[in-house]
Amino acid sequence: MYDRILVPTDGSEGTKTAVEQAITHATTYDAELHVLHVVGQSAVDLTAAPAADGMTTEVIQEQLGEQGQTLVEEVATQAADAGVPTTTELVEFGQPHEEIQSYATEHEIDLIVIGTHGRSGLNRQLLGSVAEKVIRTVETPVLAVQLDEE
Repeated sequence: MYDRILVPTDGSEGTKTAVEQAITHATTYDAELHVLHVVGQSAVDLTAAPAADGMTTEVIQEQLGEQGQTLVEEVATQAADAGVPTTTELVEFGQPHEEIQSYATEHEIDLIVIGTHGRSGLNRQLLGSVAEKVIRTVETPVLAVQLDEE
């Protein structure tokens, strides 16, 4: 049913639940797990402000990229420990929902497993939601997993 499953990760503690679900589905369907991290454009834009303590924009962007690479490697290790073959990718600049959509199309992903904070009302309108944008814009089936905020 599913040959390629994508799990985008932002490194938040709550994302662990989505990763666990993605690994479980990959194990169940004998699928390859794709792990994606996008350094969001807003994070990169923040680095354009004058940096404190002698940190240049380039150094900050490099650190964000290194953190992202560490995140995808941690998920890949967790998947490998469960016997799930994994492909990882780090996108160093972009709008997360657009990069997720592009990746899913390019790699013929069968299922996207993404965490959601379950915000509603004003919080959702003010903060937006990568998960909501993904759900509304991709043609790929999406499993939205309520993030564990504990």
